[in-house]
Amino acid sequence: MDPFRHLYLHLPFCRHKCGYCDFNAYAGMDRLMPDYVDGLLRELAHARATRPFGPLRTLYLGGGTPSLLPAELMTSLLAGVAGLFEIEAGAEVTLEANPASTDPGKLAAWRAGGVNRLSLGVQGFDSAALAVLERRTDGREAVRALREAREAGFDDVNLDLIYAVPRQTLAAWRETVEQAIELDLEHLSCYCLTFEEGTLLFRRRSEGRLAEVMPDLAWDQLDAACDLLAAAGYERYEVSNWSRPGRRARHNQAYWDCQPVYGAGAGAHSYATDGDGARRWWNVARPRDYLAALPEPVAGGEELEPRLRTAERVLLGLRTVAGVEAPAELETELARLAAAGLVERRQERVYPTRRGLDLHNQVALAVL
Repeated sequence: MDPFRHLYLHLPFCRHKCGYCDFNAYAGMDRLMPDYVDGLLRELAHARATRPFGPLRTLYLGGGTPSLLPAELMTSLLAGVAGLFEIEAGAEVTLEANPASTDPGKLAAWRAGGVNRLSLGVQGFDSAALAVLERRTDGREAVRALREAREAGFDDVNLDLIYAVPRQTLAAWRETVEQAIELDLEHLSCYCLTFEEGTLLFRRRSEGRLAEVMPDLAWDQLDAACDLLAAAGYERYEVSNWSRPGRRARHNQAYWDCQPVYGAGAGAHSYATDGDGARRWWNVARPRDYLAALPEPVAGGEELEPRLRTAERVLLGLRTVAGVEAPAELETELARLAAAGLVERRQERVYPTRRGLDLHNQVALAVL
């Protein structure tokens, strides 16, 4: 098995489960936090003893809302990881944070523990869109959190935004992107809202209590983001991600490059390679069940047969402007995508066009 150089830690705690969210996240479990941190470190110690790890290039703390963890617990977790693994000099260490649960004390603890990149889950500045999403924060919280992050020494910050939200006008979305640009961030993620089965938003739409977003409006909003961000000096390097030069998300790039990633925590997914072979597995989802299953909390897994592994490598590679080396076994599919204007060939590599980035779902369907 090839060594893991990228580590993901899942912290499933939330103050409130937003109506659009289908992540493995739970509200009202704060009392479980100390046991959960201990459990994460138990899983990591077992993984370190039984699986190959190289010096870590990236560490990502996601959720849920990792910023809900008290500062002392986060300090213990980060110290535990540093004690178990070698971490490369200059490694990217990202923590997802909700502005409402960010304060100077926590920011100082995160910096002291080695976190050097923040991802702020703001989702927007438009009150109508935020109400639909059930986001209990606003633009003032985001501005305050960013100011305090800068004061704490963070010089690499991402902001998450969501478009194609019911009741979100084109003008309101343009204003949201313009406000984000004014914050002078290093990275921006703009995600198209999806209605995931099982979420409150999906149910409200099914019951007719939420209007559909017209496809043309969603396209106009994406075009507006592309134009505004390009004019401000941001590069769109992936379907949903824009960055300043040198500020691309390295942990996410590991997924798009199909690099081995070990995922620890409730419901976390891992991906391993071994020469031409590949395997993925996932942990028990519910936090209490996860703790009961330690130190090997695997719920299931699968081996990837060669054709599927190749297809996944291509479809993930075509999410980014870096493209991917064109495999001979997908020549027919890639030729069709090129004829449709979704990809272009340059010597031995294939790259997505602007249209291919916008219509990546069509690329994925053709490749799979």
